[in-house]
Amino acid sequence: MTNDPPWLARLNPALERLSVYDVPLATAPARMHANESPEPWSAAAMRDVAAAIESVELNRYPDTSGRALRAILGARHEVDPSRIVLGNGSDEIISLLLTALLQPGERPRLVIPTPTFVMYAHSARVLGFEITNVPLRPDFELDASAMRRALDGAAICFLARPNNPTSSLWDADLIRSLITEFPDTIFVIDEAYGAYAPGTSLYSPDGPSNQVHMTTLSKIGLAALRLGYCVAHPTLVHALNKCRHPYNISATTLVIAQTLLTSHEAELNAHLERNIQRRERLLDALASLPNVEVFPAHSNLVLCRFTPASRAAALATSLAEHGVLVKDLSNLPGLKGCLRISLGLEGELRALARVLGDERGLERA
Repeated sequence: MTNDPPWLARLNPALERLSVYDVPLATAPARMHANESPEPWSAAAMRDVAAAIESVELNRYPDTSGRALRAILGARHEVDPSRIVLGNGSDEIISLLLTALLQPGERPRLVIPTPTFVMYAHSARVLGFEITNVPLRPDFELDASAMRRALDGAAICFLARPNNPTSSLWDADLIRSLITEFPDTIFVIDEAYGAYAPGTSLYSPDGPSNQVHMTTLSKIGLAALRLGYCVAHPTLVHALNKCRHPYNISATTLVIAQTLLTSHEAELNAHLERNIQRRERLLDALASLPNVEVFPAHSNLVLCRFTPASRAAALATSLAEHGVLVKDLSNLPGLKGCLRISLGLEGELRALARVLGDERGLERA
């Protein structure tokens, strides 16, 4: 006998194979595990944020599609704001794109290089997509021939550039060629970390109709807002807006983003410049360690591989005991012995260096 409720059989069977994405709240002094910007906003910026929030009518719905913010983003991207869709983080944009491509009676196929951002596959599995994983080369670059084989007949392909968790910047010419060679496939170029690789964006306001530009404000200092967006062909945007829930972005999120992206853009740019400088010091410090392979970094995270592989888990545990959180990726395919370390402030970098036993690369002016 079982006490399972009779409706249980109606649950989506794909959910049985998935886990819940639920990360414990981090309170450690040095949080270098979540790919956030470590830079706090100034007191002046926070006062302006508080004033903006005071203007919000909490008893009223927000704008259904965030017109004022889309106008700001449209000016930045030199595109009509009608081509921009806002999402509750890029996660919602991912789900909207997948939902818009569902075909009755068919199982559409997603192509993704691996390892990459976990939510591409997670969201696709929830919706019943077939997933083709294309392993990256040993240097974490795209395997051109394998990608071409996989893309035949694919509905959609997500390409994170720079990639998470490898921090690699995949070949731009290859990606442009794939977009041209497979016009029936939607290519989503996820540039969530693009601000950390200035001058490398694949975005163009007049790009191919099957190319979508996707990004988020989470990695540049506004992770608490959960605000992502995409720029796409008008017909695809129209489809996405049919799938998108109205009022999906709160009024508070909208006014905070508008305030900081306009009145405090210079501060945001200064944050990015300092973070990129710290990335170089972090790379130098890790490279000075024995038996560690440090991979080229183009985002706000650094990937390194330890030999023997067991050192990675041991070091992650030791760092956590000293209040420094990093991400152990050893359980992911192709990443045995790897740690992913996000950027930190000077004090966080020094705390990391103390555990590593080498502060030389972090103490340079």
